[in-house]
Amino acid sequence: MPGIPLRIFRSFHAKYYADDILTGPDAYPEAYFAQLVEHGFNAVWLRGILRDLAATDIFPTLGTDIAAHQDALATVVERAKRYGVRVLLYLNEPLCLPRDHPFWLAHPEARGAAGQSGMDEWPETYAFCTSAPEVQAWLRQAAANVFTAVPDLGGWFLISASEHHTSCYSHVWDVPGGQRPACPRCAGRAASDVVAELITALRDGTRAASADALAIAWNWGWTQYEPDPQPALVAQLPKDVIVLIDWERGGHRTLPTGQENFVDEYSLGYVGPSERFRHLHDEARRHGLSVMAKLQVGTTHELATVPNLPLIDHLYAKLRGVEELGLRGMLATWNFGNSFSLNTAAVGRFIARPERPTPAEFVARLAEEYLGVADGAGVADAVAHFSAAFAWFPFDMSLLYWWPGNYALAYPLTLEPLTGASMGWTWMMHERGDDLTQSAVQFTLPEIVELLTGLVAEWDNGLARYREALAGSARPTAQLELGTVTVIGCAYRSTLHIYKTYLLRRDRPEDRVAQYRAILDDEIANLTLALPWIEADPRLGFHAECQGWMFSAESVREKLASLRVQKEE
Repeated sequence: MPGIPLRIFRSFHAKYYADDILTGPDAYPEAYFAQLVEHGFNAVWLRGILRDLAATDIFPTLGTDIAAHQDALATVVERAKRYGVRVLLYLNEPLCLPRDHPFWLAHPEARGAAGQSGMDEWPETYAFCTSAPEVQAWLRQAAANVFTAVPDLGGWFLISASEHHTSCYSHVWDVPGGQRPACPRCAGRAASDVVAELITALRDGTRAASADALAIAWNWGWTQYEPDPQPALVAQLPKDVIVLIDWERGGHRTLPTGQENFVDEYSLGYVGPSERFRHLHDEARRHGLSVMAKLQVGTTHELATVPNLPLIDHLYAKLRGVEELGLRGMLATWNFGNSFSLNTAAVGRFIARPERPTPAEFVARLAEEYLGVADGAGVADAVAHFSAAFAWFPFDMSLLYWWPGNYALAYPLTLEPLTGASMGWTWMMHERGDDLTQSAVQFTLPEIVELLTGLVAEWDNGLARYREALAGSARPTAQLELGTVTVIGCAYRSTLHIYKTYLLRRDRPEDRVAQYRAILDDEIANLTLALPWIEADPRLGFHAECQGWMFSAESVREKLASLRVQKEE
C-alpha cells in the first residue's frame, strides 16, 4: 500500500456532525468496502476528535467515551483492512472548547486566544495555545496513543485553518494588512512557525507509534498564514509529511460573456489545476515533500443535492493531471458528492485500464460498460454539452455558500415584498430567507441571471442528446443517471426563476405581474418534469453533509400546488 497512490472516498451515510467515529460502523458495513474497491478507491476518511480518541496523563480529564470511540474506529479499520482499504482520520486540532468549559479552570496554561467556532455551534470559545509546551506534549502523546490503540489505522489529514477554532492562529490572518492573535505567547510568533510546529507535533506523536501511518497537511486556508506558496511554512515540515493541495482553488477562467472569473472553491466546471496548486506543488517538491490533490469527483457546491455532476470529460482531465504530475494520490470527496455513480465508475475505469484515449473516447467506453448503451458516442456528445453548460456557471464562493441552488426545487416563489432575511448556509438545513445579495459578490444579480440562462439552455441541449443516447439501454444505472441529469437541469432552471423573481420583487417594474405569470408557467412545467424522477430516486435532494433532504417529492408537490393557486389568482 505505501507505494500505491491513495484514492480516498467517504460513505454517503457518514455523519460528520453526529460523531463520525461512533456512528462509523453503521456507515461502513462490510458490503460497502467491496463496492468502494470496485469503483477504484482504496481509502476512506472519518472525522476524528483527538481528545475523544486517546487518553493522556498530560490532560487526564480531557475527552469523552474514549474506549467506545477506539472500539468503533477499530471496527471500521478491521472491516476496511480485509479489502486492502486504509482508514484515515480527518483532524481539525487541537479542537477548541467553549469558554465556560471547566477544563480551562483546571488547565489555564493551555488556554489560548478567545474566539468562536460556528462549525461546532459554540459562539464563545478558547483555542488551545500550541505555543504552550503542555499542549505540544499533549498533541504528541495523544497522537501516539491513538495509533497504539488502533495500530492498523492508516493515518490522518489535518486542516489547520478556518473550519473549526483550534490553535490561536486558526482564525487569524497573519499576512500584510492582517493581524496577530490576542495571545501573548503566539502574538510574537509568525503563523507559519506556529502551524508548522503543530503539524510536526502530530507527526512526531504518530511516528512514535507507527512507521507507516500517513501524516497529511492540507493547505485549506494557508493563504491566511503566508502568501502563496507559503515557503516559510513548507520549509519547516518534516520530510515524510504529505502536502494535500486544493486542485481548483486559486484558479482563473474566462466566461462566455468575456468576464474573468476567480475560482476559490471545489469545481467540476473548471478543470485546473489552478495557479495556486502549481506554485505550492513546486514549492513542496523543492523541499522533497510528496503532494496529493484535493478533488471532488462526484459533485460540488455547484449543486450538492444530486448524486453527481456528470462532467466526465472534465473529471478525466483532472485524473490525467494527477497521474501526469506523479502525485501521491487524491482526497476525492468532502462531506458530499460521495455517492457511487457514473463519476465514481469513471474513477474505477481510469484506475483499471492503462490506456489513455481522448476524453470523448473515454466517456464513450465508460457509457458502454456502465450504462449499457451499444454506442457511447451519443453519451460523449451529451457530456460535452454538459461541460459547455458549466462554462456559464457564475462561479463565486459567496454564491456557492449563500445561493438557493441546492434547494431551489422546493423554494417557494412569491411577488410579496422582500423581507431581507438571510438565505442561510447552502449546505445546512437553515431557515431560508430571501436576501440574494449575499450571493452577488463577483457578479451582479442581473449578471447571475444572464449566466444561469446560458447554462440552462446548453444543459437542455445535452439532456436531449443524453435521453436519445440512453433510449436503447435497459440498465438500472442508465435510468438513474438520466434522472440525475434531468433533475440537475430542473434545479438550475428553478434557481434561475428564483433570481428573476427576486429582481421583480426588488425593482417592482410595471409589467411585473405579466413577467411573474410567465415564470409561474415555466416553473410549473419544470417541476412537473422533475417530480417523477425525484419520486423514483431517494438520493435526489439529499445533502450528505447535513444528512437531510433539501427537496423531496413531497416538498416539490407542495410548491406545485402553491404555484397553481397563484396562477389561478
